[in-house]
Parts: sequence; C-alpha cells; structure tokens
Amino acid sequence: MKTALVTGGSKGIGLETVLRLINNGYKVVTCSRNIALWQSACLTYPELNDVDYLTIDISKQSNLNRLFDHIESHYKSLDLAVNNASPAIASRGSFDQVAIEDLKATLDVDFWSQALCLKREIRLMKTGGVIVNVSSINGLRPTPNAAMYSAAKHALEGLTRSVALENIERGIRINAVAPGVTWTPRWEERQQEDPQIRQTVSDVVPCKRFANPSEIVDAIEFLLSPKSSYVVGHTLVVDGGLTLA
Repeated sequence: MKTALVTGGSKGIGLETVLRLINNGYKVVTCSRNIALWQSACLTYPELNDVDYLTIDISKQSNLNRLFDHIESHYKSLDLAVNNASPAIASRGSFDQVAIEDLKATLDVDFWSQALCLKREIRLMKTGGVIVNVSSINGLRPTPNAAMYSAAKHALEGLTRSVALENIERGIRINAVAPGVTWTPRWEERQQEDPQIRQTVSDVVPCKRFANPSEIVDAIEFLLSPKSSYVVGHTLVVDGGLTLA
C-alpha cells in the first residue's frame, strides 16, 4: 500500500484530502495541533480510524522532526505529500502596526515550516513521488492588511517552482494549488463575528459563491494523479474567477 502525508488534516481542505486519499486506497499519515478536532472528525467519519494521526505543531522544529522521524521509521518512504497546514493568520492589520512577533509567526507557519516539510518529504521520496503545496491566491496578488501572509505565500510559490525544477530529473513532481475563498471552519468562525460575511464575500466572486473544500481537493487529486504526469512546477488556481475580477 502506498503512503501519503497530509499536514493539517483535521478540518477543512486537509480533512477532505485525507478522506479522498483513504478512498483512493492510500495509507494516510496526518497531523494537526488540536487532537479534539481530530477525534470529533473520527466520530463523523469512522474510516479515519485507519489513519496514522499525530498531534503535531509543524511550526515547532522538534515536533516537525518527530513527524518525519515517525514516517521514516514506520514506512521508510513517502509516495505522496500534501502540505496543507495553515493556522489562522496571526498578523492581520496594517503592516507597520502589526507586532513583530506576529509577523514572524505568520512567516514561520506559512512559509518556513512548509519549506522544512518539503525538504524532508523529498528525502523520503523515490521516482514517482508527488508533492502538492497548498498555496493561496494571496500568493499571486497583493493582500492589504495581510501583507506577511501574502509574502509567505509568494515565497511558497517561488519555492515550489524552483524545487520542482531541481527534482523532476529524479522523477519527483512538485506543484501547487491556489484556492480562492473556500468555506471552511475558519470562515465559519468569522461568520460568528459578522453574520453577513458569506454573502458579502460571495458577491465579490465572479461565481458568486465560496468554493466547497471538495472542489479544491479535486484539483489536489488531479495534481497527485498520473493524469497530471506532464505538469511540473505549476500552480493550479481554483478561485471561481476571483483573481480575474
């Protein structure tokens, strides 16, 4: 059985990716910071009980090392990896006013931790390995009041393309998906503060709605599959036309 890693697999796009890969016959390893969310998901989806879950905060070097040491000792190698983990943005607001520690926290979790995961994943892969980085349309355009998040995602875009070129001769394909607004628990939390936020944001999207997590995972699944065997270093934008507006 082939082995796949999905970081941040307890909710939203990550959880949907885990479920999809289980359905496709993979042994899935996943992690998140909140075990209670994972346990709740397992009650809803009993198939998750076959997943190898670890409580991991990938922004902490010791945690990240524990994750990959576990994979290496139990599975020896990886066939697929999806770098999805991304907590709530800590550095919202005008760039010059945001606390330095919050700027650094965003850079650490949305770029540096992703880069370290990518490094370890490549080392565990052989010819035929595939990696998908979950980026964002904010890595393709300016994002006022979330400048460091945008910068981190721009950096992830550049890393994806560069490392894709480094590794394609080894038979390892690396690509990215850039979701637009996607209805996940993070947006549900924001809706508690602003009950109209779903409609307000939907009105800005040419498709006039949020994406469902499954629509983003359709793109991830395509990039992980042999159907995308000639796609290298590409970012597949799934945003309902938002970046065109």
